[in-house]
Amino acid sequence: MGADMSEHMRPMDEQKSRGPEPSRRLADLPGYGRGRAGQATPFAHRLGSNEAPDAPTAAVQAAVAAAIAGANRYPDLRGETLAAALAKRHGVPADCVAVSAGSVVMLDQLVRAYCDPGDVVATPWRSYEAYPIIVGGAGARMVEVPLDSAHRLDATAMLQACKGSSGFVGTRVVLVCNPNNPTGTALEPAELDALLDALPKKALVILDEAYADYAGDAATVAASPARRLARHPNLAVLRTFSKAWGLAGMRVGYCLADPHIIAAVNAIAPPFPLPAPVLAAALAALGEEGVVAERVAAGVEQRHRMSEGLMAVGLPVARSLANFVWLPVGNGAEALTQHLRQAGIAVRCFAGEGVRITTGTAADTEAVLAAAAEWKSSVGRP
Repeated sequence: MGADMSEHMRPMDEQKSRGPEPSRRLADLPGYGRGRAGQATPFAHRLGSNEAPDAPTAAVQAAVAAAIAGANRYPDLRGETLAAALAKRHGVPADCVAVSAGSVVMLDQLVRAYCDPGDVVATPWRSYEAYPIIVGGAGARMVEVPLDSAHRLDATAMLQACKGSSGFVGTRVVLVCNPNNPTGTALEPAELDALLDALPKKALVILDEAYADYAGDAATVAASPARRLARHPNLAVLRTFSKAWGLAGMRVGYCLADPHIIAAVNAIAPPFPLPAPVLAAALAALGEEGVVAERVAAGVEQRHRMSEGLMAVGLPVARSLANFVWLPVGNGAEALTQHLRQAGIAVRCFAGEGVRITTGTAADTEAVLAAAAEWKSSVGRP
């Protein structure tokens, strides 16, 4: 009898040992992948995470070291010093800027601030893999709008997805990544402006511009948010220091938007979003726009070299305006990824769809082209 009772009690005991169950929303969330197999796995060419290939400058490192001396004190409550510097750079009032630990955190705050359970978030797809995690975590529903045949946002399809039988209804947030991750494709400025004009005014439009620095000249990239915000009070523009600014490991992102959107974001943001050394790094980086311009120019050069070289060996390549290239090789994605890994090259695989390869140094590009040519000739996949 005692044995029978212990068997009876085991499921209950196991449940108690696990503690409370999390929200059911988590059960359907996709995982977030890595562009490499882990920190312990050595790769000669780390081209899977869209990072800058060079280390922070001496000035940035010195600013971080100096900030450590005051680490016993709390930093800015909302990163006000950095927000003011960003407002000056982009030509907007300081209350039009909010900072966060990476632009993905800011995106999460925006979705949670504007979406209730069941609300619709429309976005082109394929796009950034964190989007469904963030949308699902908020209890909202993501409507995926297929890209066109050139792997670009399909504006007509996007508008149709937002439109009901009696006009624009039901869409709470429209999320556009431009240039898009992982395809690198982008709308021309006039095309983007036309889309923003046509989207529902009652929806929050989030323009994720993590890769904007690689898509235009520095002056235009800095000025474009203010121009668009003046016309669209429902627009939030996301930017990051993780790509062209070379601070992926510091986690700095920010939002440019109308003050009422910034107030909503700040209402649910935790205090002290950025540590003092991180704030110091970002402020120092802002003082080195010439270095960033050189980094962007080098990245664009390698993007051209890699794209042309891959096409020359017969592989399909989307037209990228980011710091990576997209190979829509379909069912060949996993085999190509494995071949590159065997050559010491870490890339990002989207099984059954394609492979994303970050641009790095000239040596990185040469390694990719050599390995890709070998794979194409031996396997013969398109």
